[in-house]
Amino acid sequence: MHSFENFIDIKVDMLDPKCAPITLGNSIVCDGYSFGKTTAVFTHFHEDHIKNFSRTFANCDHILLTETTLRAVKSILNSNLYRANLEPISYGRKFHTDKGEKIELINANHVPGSCQVYVEMEDDGTKILYSGDFCYPGIQIPKCDYLVLDATHGTPVYNYYTDKSSIMRTIFDKVYDEIIKGSPVEIRAHSGTMQDILAQIEKGNDGNTIPEAVPFVANKKQIELTNALSISYDIYFRELKEATDSYLNELYEKHQPYIRFATVGTKTPQEDRGIVIQADVNQEFAKRGPFFTHDNHRWFACLSPHSSYSNILGYVDKADPNFVIVDGTRASKETASSLAQEITKRFSKPAIVKA
Repeated sequence: MHSFENFIDIKVDMLDPKCAPITLGNSIVCDGYSFGKTTAVFTHFHEDHIKNFSRTFANCDHILLTETTLRAVKSILNSNLYRANLEPISYGRKFHTDKGEKIELINANHVPGSCQVYVEMEDDGTKILYSGDFCYPGIQIPKCDYLVLDATHGTPVYNYYTDKSSIMRTIFDKVYDEIIKGSPVEIRAHSGTMQDILAQIEKGNDGNTIPEAVPFVANKKQIELTNALSISYDIYFRELKEATDSYLNELYEKHQPYIRFATVGTKTPQEDRGIVIQADVNQEFAKRGPFFTHDNHRWFACLSPHSSYSNILGYVDKADPNFVIVDGTRASKETASSLAQEITKRFSKPAIVKA
């Protein structure tokens, strides 16, 4: 079996430490660019994972990603991206490099099109799994010799429980009640999760649906991303309108309810006109439950696309690696170190932090 020191590394990007490329095997680089690596794999479309996407065009012979991720990246970069070395592949399809590696992309349940990266070295069968950003359970997890593990939420403060489908329905029910009363709703979520929520709101619950006359609004960037991702869902998305102040004021003056979608952290001049639902992670979920409010105006929904602390450990148990390399770049080094120590203690497996 290959030694991980020669075949796995996490190389810090000095310009942006949270955009570190993950190098695997002889020729593979994940979520970034690394000199000398000829096969690039991108796990999903979030900015910290595609920041160096364009650098791979002239430097990598193959650029692998799912079709959904490619559509999203085209939208984000505002480019058609017709390059011969861009090679979208479906989940489960094997890709063989000319350096003796077999690559498979496996659904990571993080955002539409996201994937884990599973590599098998063809000379001795060494198996490497890069988790990428993931949400467990509900995904296939192959057993591996080496696991490169994302450490987001890798501390017990994020040890909450949630049922995604149940929370989606709860969000719809709250939105529906407000819309029927004639009140606007603003929803805050990260890209990908936002489109999942939009799909649930279009789908409805218990026979209730949002009337077609109710506008869905967002900024131009999110409209373009939603249009790129909409084909990934088995439900019709109504046309999103651009959320300009003049349009929103016009709707408000007409007492016309609407649903506005925006990213987490957004502040809008109109947010006091109705309720705000923030679908993200919050340390209070562990004690207050997965849907709560302090003031009946701003609501918090436990809909993080990352695994909770206990589910990260469950993921490690399922993968059953001989050795774990914890990514200490996208999470804090302290979080990664604590997680590595817990893995070693709980599973009696060596775990180190690369940062």
